[in-house]
Amino acid sequence: MGKAEFDLIEGEVARFEAGARKDSAALLAWFLTAVWRVEPETVDESICDGPGDKGIDGLWVDGDVREITIFQSKRRGDHKGTQGDADLQRLVGAAAYFESADAVDGLIAAKPNPELLQLVKRLNIREVVAAGTHTTRLVFITNAELDKAGRDYVKARADQLPALDVWEQSRLATAAERTRHPDFRSETVTLNAATHPIFMTLDNGIHMAVAIVPAQELVALPGIDDLSLFDRNVRLSVGRTRINRAIAETIEKPEEHLRFPAYHNGLTALTHKITIDGNVLTLDRVTVVNGCQSLLALHRNQSHLTAELRVLLKVVESDPRNELADKITYRSNNQNPVDIRDQRSTDPVQRDLQAQVQKHYGKELAYEIRDGEQFGGLRVLDNKLAAQLILAVYLKEPWNAVRKVVLFDEEYRRIFSRAVTGDRLYMLYWLNQATEAMKGELRPELEANFASVRPALAFLVSVVVRESEEGAGFLDAPERWLPEQQKDVDAALRRLAHEAIDSINFYVKAEMRDRPEEFDPKILFKSQKGVEAVEREVLRDAKRHAERDPDSLFRVKPVR
Repeated sequence: MGKAEFDLIEGEVARFEAGARKDSAALLAWFLTAVWRVEPETVDESICDGPGDKGIDGLWVDGDVREITIFQSKRRGDHKGTQGDADLQRLVGAAAYFESADAVDGLIAAKPNPELLQLVKRLNIREVVAAGTHTTRLVFITNAELDKAGRDYVKARADQLPALDVWEQSRLATAAERTRHPDFRSETVTLNAATHPIFMTLDNGIHMAVAIVPAQELVALPGIDDLSLFDRNVRLSVGRTRINRAIAETIEKPEEHLRFPAYHNGLTALTHKITIDGNVLTLDRVTVVNGCQSLLALHRNQSHLTAELRVLLKVVESDPRNELADKITYRSNNQNPVDIRDQRSTDPVQRDLQAQVQKHYGKELAYEIRDGEQFGGLRVLDNKLAAQLILAVYLKEPWNAVRKVVLFDEEYRRIFSRAVTGDRLYMLYWLNQATEAMKGELRPELEANFASVRPALAFLVSVVVRESEEGAGFLDAPERWLPEQQKDVDAALRRLAHEAIDSINFYVKAEMRDRPEEFDPKILFKSQKGVEAVEREVLRDAKRHAERDPDSLFRVKPVR
């Protein structure tokens, strides 16, 4: 059992120990947030850990994959503990309560603890089970490694239903490493404030300091050049915006320097510990969570700085894994015009996906989750486009994908579900490249409106790809093809995009001829009805081609 892995998991889980949520419930809460990608606001609504829970610590109903997941969580107190098979067997036994509506009635009649009873009713479990549309999945979570009995039991059940998915220590540690909150810079820094800092104690003994600090001191902070000082910031440099230009203009006017603290909102930083000696602030490790744009502007224009240009600085003591650090990051940015996509950049889901792409495809592709990230000339897929492509290709709702307002708000967890992996993002990048390469073949009115057409075109190509066994496998598990088969895959996708565009153009031409006053090609792909009509045309043509030439479909063979 690895102490380092155990400590890593414990460090992440500690953030979820709130109120009555302790021990195994905190482990499950972290897992639901970081691994299962449940919206944090609904995590507690999915947990029912406690006496009389029938071996059920949590439930989740996924309407998209039509699945009921039963969770059980076991958290050990030290790294030497192991997990046997008794708890695993208990979880498997709990699945019997979900085999039929009568079985659910039996669970309710058995008078489980109130939390479980409320959860069953809140999720309409009886109705879902009675409909017969959902399968059952069992997920066991433990911060320990399985012992021999546990491993043997999992192996014996490998091909049995319901599926038993075990997340033991090593597997959890891998997820924790990908989704862990960025740490602070490791240095101890000193800042000579222009005035004596204000020092105050907040609740729970947390300290905060407020000071007016010369900009010349702040631009010397470590981690500005490589942007690591802003690892927790929701966005990095966004270029020469109106606000950034105004800051730069002020910096270039020495007569305005004394007034800068009156003009500017200041910086917010987090640190492990604050020490004050006279006007000197000593910070044990530091990160800037608000004011990145301003500090970068000051750094770029430091040749114009004078001792009179000072900045309001607010520093709060916090552990990087503490919930307070997240709240400060969110709320200090929420007071400014930061959109919901910016706020999601610190979400563990986005960090997880970025880490997956980096690990498996880091020499070829980067996944951008914050404006201003630098990737040294790599190909880049930003998460705005990724969200559109996921909604179009995997959730099959391209008409919704053009509504960018929903991508990181009401549909966010549904789009970036646990089914989305770095492998799928890599595939979607190349699918988008193939469709973009063919956009010049679209009718002029469609090409001019390509931003609206793009999700639908990706969807239509994916529909045709799924017509072959190889194609369906490629979309579901692209890592079996990529990156080794990239050249052949790209050629196949471009060919299918070309054929889909032929069908689209034919359909639009016919509709414009037959219904010139009613048909508007600019809004065709913004409605479900319009997309479905084109889908029928594209599929019909693809099937005709396949009857004449079976190789017209996606026929690239996997390499693994």
